[in-house]
Formats: sequence, structure tokens, C-alpha cells
Amino acid sequence: MNPYFETASGLARAIRNGRLTSQEATEAHLERIARLNGPINALVLVDRAGAMKAARAADRAVARAGATLGPLHGVPITIKEAFDVAGLRTTSSHPPLKDNVAAADATLVARLRAAGAVILGKTNVPELCADFQTDSPLFGLTRNPWDGERTAGGSTGGGGAAVAARLSPLELGSDIGGSVRNPAHFNGIFSLKPTEWRVPGHGHVPDLPGVTRAVRYMGTFGPLARSIGDLELALRIVAGPDGHEAEAAPVPVGATPRLVAGDLRIAVLESNPLVTVSADTARVVQATARLLAKAGAKVKRAQPEGLDWMRSWEDWSDLFQYTIQALQPSAVRERRASKIGSSDPSARSVARAARLEMAAFFAVLDRRDRAIRQCESFLESYDAWLMPVMPDAAFRHQSPRQPLAIDGVPHPYFFAGTAYNHLANFTGQPSIVLPCGSSRDGLPIGLQLTGRRWGEAKLLAVARVLEKLLPPCPLPPAFA
Repeated sequence: MNPYFETASGLARAIRNGRLTSQEATEAHLERIARLNGPINALVLVDRAGAMKAARAADRAVARAGATLGPLHGVPITIKEAFDVAGLRTTSSHPPLKDNVAAADATLVARLRAAGAVILGKTNVPELCADFQTDSPLFGLTRNPWDGERTAGGSTGGGGAAVAARLSPLELGSDIGGSVRNPAHFNGIFSLKPTEWRVPGHGHVPDLPGVTRAVRYMGTFGPLARSIGDLELALRIVAGPDGHEAEAAPVPVGATPRLVAGDLRIAVLESNPLVTVSADTARVVQATARLLAKAGAKVKRAQPEGLDWMRSWEDWSDLFQYTIQALQPSAVRERRASKIGSSDPSARSVARAARLEMAAFFAVLDRRDRAIRQCESFLESYDAWLMPVMPDAAFRHQSPRQPLAIDGVPHPYFFAGTAYNHLANFTGQPSIVLPCGSSRDGLPIGLQLTGRRWGEAKLLAVARVLEKLLPPCPLPPAFA
């Protein structure tokens, strides 16, 4: 067997059953990284010595009679560079942190280690995880393994490229505006954005080390992988409060139900009023809806009654801007307030939030409550809501200052790139991305399934049904 073509679950079974050692699996991944990582720049830190030491320890445990083996025992994985890994640098691609070495593991890294995972290294991110391309001022550009001229997404772009290129079977990422979902979509893999506060973020940057915690809304932390089974395995390892963040609730994930297509009621959104999707994306949405319907699911084009897409985007963007500007100097914020008349919705949002007006902030939270009620009520009638992740397949590398063109139509960059994935962050609902088709250029196109808050178990069951109807997770030709 080629270990790097296996899923994390498959590797764990092989190691547990003695068909493969952790050292063999780890060495195979390290060899592949050394051979293939260079052109795509997915991993920016490889801890060969630490990984092989952990793999040898994992093999000794397998050989010991009565040893307790975790669900990821001996499995090599990667970690988004923004998470603390003890003894390794954590910079979040922010130049002032270029020499920052983590003293301890982030909560989720510690949980993955306790489950037996072997950490191969860390993957590239844009500065402070604030872009849906990955071009780091410290580590350079990450390229899409399907086409090096195109983005791998962001901010978990390095992780998405690593999993797609079979440099890693499993990645730990984070998402406040699509950052585990758009890399999955662009690279042809799977990802899970859990319910807000399902998974704690202690040891993730931002927030900056030693600075007041400001990221308290909409930020989530979840896995990227090559199967729904791996997403579920990882979620059950990392979920639950850790005592550091009061918002994290002790809500059990619960058992995953067994579902078949005939059990399912699926709402479908092909395009929203903010940005019309590309013809390729619309075709994949339509084909996936037909696939589900042919298998017996009840499929209907629908969206929450009264949902104001522009209002929800503005409120999501404003809440995000309140978060990232809260600790910035007043002089910096005042300069941004002058952009209130911009034609770019993102610039207007920056300007609105720059004054940090508490009445406006609480009004955003009030409207957020309303949007949550609308979407939760809508999903009482459906098992999941199927929609695009991004308006198009992976675009060519470009400056964020330039418009993003969808089928030749230009849109403000940040606005277009968050037009579809913002809503699940704003409502805090879980969302799973599956690779569902491809563009005329052969680039992957993923779609997202969104479910009710705290409903990951059911959402995973729905996603399993769709996964069985789709072809296997695609492999970029250059990495076969």
C-alpha cells in the first residue's frame, strides 16, 4: 500500500492491525513532502526529527501488550501554521511574530497528539489568516496542486493543498469567513466548519500572543480531509470546552444516524443575489441536485423566508471588522472611517466599524439573532441546505486590490469571495464541503451542506449519503 494515498482512518486501521508501522507511514509522507512540496509550497515547516521520534514511540506502543491506542494512533497529519505547536514557530505569517516559538500546544493540537497523531509540520497561511488566497509575507505563495497558476485558497490554503496533493491525510484549520471551506472547494477535498463554539480556539493566532482576546464571534476550527469519515473522526477528537473560553459549550456531538437518500429533504440554492455564480458552478449545483433526487431524496430550491442577503453580509462583515479593529489605535481607525462613501461594500464595512460605536455593535448582534432564527427555522423543514462555497472554481493568483471576475463580470474582491460562505459563519451553523464536480478547465468545484446549530452528527450523516453518490476524492494529475 502507498500510505500517502490512504485516508487518516485507513492509516489508523492499518497501524492498529499491524499491516503498517507509523514509521513507514510517516517516512512515506516525509519523502513525498521532500519530493513534491517545493512547487506548491503547502508546508512551510517540516519537523522531520519530531515526527520520526513520535512515530517510533507510536510503534513501541503498538508492540506493547495492553497499550491503549488512540483513534489517530501513529497517523501523520499537518497543522495550520496559525496554531501553536510546542517548540515550533507560530507566526500566522505576521512579520512581527517571525521569531515567536510556541511554549505549549494549542488545545486542539494537544487533543490530536493525545489521540495518537504524529505531526509532520505546519502549513502556509496569509498574514493573520485574513485572505482567501495564501500569499505569506514570511513564507511566500502557496499554489494550487491542480494548476500552479491558481490559488489554493485561504486562509487554510497550505493545508488544503497539502491534503489534495497527498502530502497529508488530515489538516487542522480555522474558519471565520470560509477559511476551511474555500480551500476544500478549490483543491477538491472535504472540510468541516463546526458549529460556533463547538471547538475551542485556545492557542490559535489571531488573537495575538499575550494580547486581550478579541475573536469571540464567528471563528470556528475544524478539519480538512479526503473523506467524511475522517471529518467525523477529527471532530470527535477536538470538540468540547477546554476551560479557557467561557463561550465553548459542553454540548455532546451525539451519535451519527444511519440515513439513506430516500430519508433526505434537501434545500438547494444555486445562486444568491449578491454575486451570480459562474456557469460551471451552476452546472455542478444542478447536477448534484439531480443526483440526490435520482437517488430518492426530496430536493427543492428554497431559502429562508425574509432572509436579506445584503444585510446578512454587511452584518457579518461589520461584526468581523469590530473584532479585528477593537484593539487598534484610534488614529488608525479614524483614517479608515473616511472610506464610508466607497463603492466597495468591504471598505464601507471597515469604515462603519472603525468608530467602535457600541449601539451599532449591539444592533448587529440583534440582527444576527434574527438571522439565526430565520435559518434555524428554515432548516426545521430540511435536513441540509446545499449551496456553492465560492462563485467559481480556483481563480488565477491576483492582488486583493483588484476586482474578482466571475465569468468576466468584475466584483469587489473581498465581497465576492465571501458572498456564499459568510452566512454559516454569521449564523454559527455547521457546514461541510464535498468535492462535487469540476469546471470546464478541469478544476475542482465543491459545494457546501449547511445544517442546524449543534447538528453536526446529522449533517455528517447527510454528507455520507452524498459522498457515496459521488466519485472518489479526486487526485491532481501532477501528484498521481
